[in-house]
Amino acid sequence: MKTATLRVVSLVLVLAFAFALSACGDLFSTVDYPSVDNLRQSIEMKANPEGKTCRFTVESTIPDGAQGFIAQQGEFNFCFSSDPGIAVGNTVVVKISSITRQTDAFYVYCSKV
Repeated sequence: MKTATLRVVSLVLVLAFAFALSACGDLFSTVDYPSVDNLRQSIEMKANPEGKTCRFTVESTIPDGAQGFIAQQGEFNFCFSSDPGIAVGNTVVVKISSITRQTDAFYVYCSKV
């Protein structure tokens, strides 16, 4: 009887632990820049972010901008060649192909991951 109870308790604990780890997926993410602040620091340190990934939250969009579909967060304009199917409030991970700076804004040419 004790063995059966111990097995049930062990199974419940293992399932609870597995559920807790899956809920904390951001702890194990492979995003190079988890925020635009990290991306800005990298640019300021003269690092090359091309080919790396960045996570950001969409504050506004410009669906027909001169650079294509643009999703903005702060001074960063993430430019897509076509509509990536994102909306304001979405958290998006992108792969950076190039970055240009114009006055006080960054234009990040990228694709959705």
